[in-house]
Amino acid sequence: MSDTSRTPSVDTRDTRDPVSPRDAGTSASSATNRLLWADCAKGLSIIGVCYMHVVTGVPGGTSTAWNWFNEFMDPIRMPLFFVISGLFAHRVIERTLGDLWYRRLWFLLVPYLVFTPVQAGIRLNMADDLSWASLARAILLGDPGIWFLYVLMIFNILACVLRRIPPVGAVALSFLPALVVAVAGWTSYPEITHITQYAPAFFLGLHFRHLFFRISAYAGNLAVVATSVLVFVGWEWVYSLAADYVRPDGWSTGEASVMSLLALVRIVTAVPMGILVATWISRTPGLSTGIAAIGRNTLPIYVSHHAALHLVNNRIVPALIESDPVLWGFLGGTNALIITGLLTCAVTGFLFYLVGRTPVLKWVLHPPALPRRADTKDREESRVRVRV
Repeated sequence: MSDTSRTPSVDTRDTRDPVSPRDAGTSASSATNRLLWADCAKGLSIIGVCYMHVVTGVPGGTSTAWNWFNEFMDPIRMPLFFVISGLFAHRVIERTLGDLWYRRLWFLLVPYLVFTPVQAGIRLNMADDLSWASLARAILLGDPGIWFLYVLMIFNILACVLRRIPPVGAVALSFLPALVVAVAGWTSYPEITHITQYAPAFFLGLHFRHLFFRISAYAGNLAVVATSVLVFVGWEWVYSLAADYVRPDGWSTGEASVMSLLALVRIVTAVPMGILVATWISRTPGLSTGIAAIGRNTLPIYVSHHAALHLVNNRIVPALIESDPVLWGFLGGTNALIITGLLTCAVTGFLFYLVGRTPVLKWVLHPPALPRRADTKDREESRVRVRV
């Protein structure tokens, strides 16, 4: 079995699941034994993240027809990402913290430390709060720009620490921090809520992975589809009513806490819908190839697109319009800005994909493994081979 933690992205190879890839409606390749629907789920999630940053970054973008996909993906994109991360992190609980550092955390930490100062610097500069102290704080506490890698490191450590806790107990514990944050009124601190809000999704994927494989396996079953759609639409309706009730005058601390708890339920109500969509995509020739390719390369897209959008929207486009309003004035329109933003994400993601394949330069995304003592490495690998 290959070492799957050499890259920071979620590996969707060997699953050890009772549902076979064929039963799950996948096209697992014999060479790498990847689950196609899981790759499509990751691709769908990162597309949703980019789309959100594009639409919400354009003035008036959320009031246009472009926003429907953003609204649909809002409860799905990040919970689905973390469920898939947990789904294929099961070997984490088989390892010591030392082995976890060499096999996984190192490969997450390097791109985090490379790209976070850039993204944090942009955000802090826009807020007129850029200083060495604020930059250090952003890096140490998980800046909102590249927070996914930061939180994923924490979740992997927690999974390893809690590996002797029964699955139900571990999942129950994963919900506890979100309840504490809501009661304490700390929902305005994204450094905290990024961890507490998505921990249940990761631990559900880790410990109840067979349930998510079952959902994919029965993606063509009418009862499963109808139930998933009704649960998804029903809770989104409840959540929307609650949001509309408190939003007109802004959310108080108490109302924000209540909304955070309602959002927590969306993990259970929205992720099955996301898995169904990913599975349907995986069964669609042509479309599955493109979405799965994106899903296998989420890291270069994730770390690059946000800064690129800032550069294009706040520097390049305004400069072009100012240089020749007649020629470039159309770029200031809402539709043009959104299309330009989507193209920016695609082009930048591809460029950084090429960076990830360039000798030496690729280490910013995929660093070389740290040297280890031979006896320790052999002992750890032997133990993993026996258990896996």
